[in-house]
Amino acid sequence: MLIYLTDYTAKSEEKVDIFPAHSSMNVLTGNWFNMKRAGLGMLMIVVFLLPLIPVAEAQNPVFGVNLTCDSPAEMDVSPAGYAPVEMVCTIENTATVGASKIEITNEWNGGATADMLGATGEYSVEAGETEEFTVTFSGTTKQASSNSYEFDIFATVTEWNSIPLNEPFPRENDSFSDSLEIATYSAVELRINDVSTRKVESGSEFSINLQFTNKGNDNDRVRVDIANINDLKQQGFSFIGSEFVAEDLAMGATSTMREIKILAPDDLDSTTNFDLQFQASSTNDANADLSETMIPVSVASTQSSGTLTGGISEVGEDELMLYGAIAGGVILFLLLIGLVSRSIRKRAAKKPTEEPIIELDEPEQDEFDDLFSDLDDIDIDTDEFDDLLDEF
Repeated sequence: MLIYLTDYTAKSEEKVDIFPAHSSMNVLTGNWFNMKRAGLGMLMIVVFLLPLIPVAEAQNPVFGVNLTCDSPAEMDVSPAGYAPVEMVCTIENTATVGASKIEITNEWNGGATADMLGATGEYSVEAGETEEFTVTFSGTTKQASSNSYEFDIFATVTEWNSIPLNEPFPRENDSFSDSLEIATYSAVELRINDVSTRKVESGSEFSINLQFTNKGNDNDRVRVDIANINDLKQQGFSFIGSEFVAEDLAMGATSTMREIKILAPDDLDSTTNFDLQFQASSTNDANADLSETMIPVSVASTQSSGTLTGGISEVGEDELMLYGAIAGGVILFLLLIGLVSRSIRKRAAKKPTEEPIIELDEPEQDEFDDLFSDLDDIDIDTDEFDDLLDEF
């Protein structure tokens, strides 16, 4: 190495002699070669020292970088709880002297459903100092929990002590690798098409048909129970078959039509109203929101079911209106017949009293009749009038 530097010095001195000793160009050129010689000397020392570094050494003893990051938390992609995930990374300049420029790059495979921001840029860090930067992950809501996004972040020393690190100097770098995971969330939806009041007789059987959907982002076993089942049992209700229904559903899937059969109490003294509180829940997450639906039930007692009102209570509202109209028409018809009959009876009762009155008026009528009878006795001969006209 000393011989190499001596030769280089000799050549440099020869080049300096090209210009006259008193020339300003000679002075400037000499200074430039001296600076270049010093820089190259330091670089050559580094080059010769690099092969002497043990393979087990993690970093270059002259310049280097360390990159550390927190593991990213799972991303909540539920519609109600979505929030981006932040991860803090730290870069350290391991050089003992001289500032380093450190470039941050990354490799990411998020595609259209997730994104990573902040894992790029260039930082100037003094020897032995650190610098932090924040990486932010975002994504679309309602995506499957099975999604996973791997990533790599690289920290590369591009310049040390104002010296660009190109050939023959190797660039020192460090990296961090991990993956962004999607958190599982649970959501269910219960659907009962007919939520009207069920009207049943005491001791009779009736059923409730229902369906439920897995609205979460993972496979789930959805279960439907009757929340107030203990109260209903105390009131005399019993169940035919299972008291609940459950089904394993994939993300976004809907169950088949399910049925819960119920037997109404048979010892009621009067018509009694009850509420059936159906409740769908997730097996994956006991704290997930429930989906609830209430069905009113009106149970008629055995005594009332044998009466007219009890029989009518089994029919629909349209039929009740029809029967009411028919009954009203019959009542009006009977009233009309009664009025006509009463009028006829009154007329029949008045007729004997009117006949004597007519007989008392007959003499007056006879006087006029005699007058007109006299006129009828006059015999007018049409021939006489004819003779009278002939004279004219």
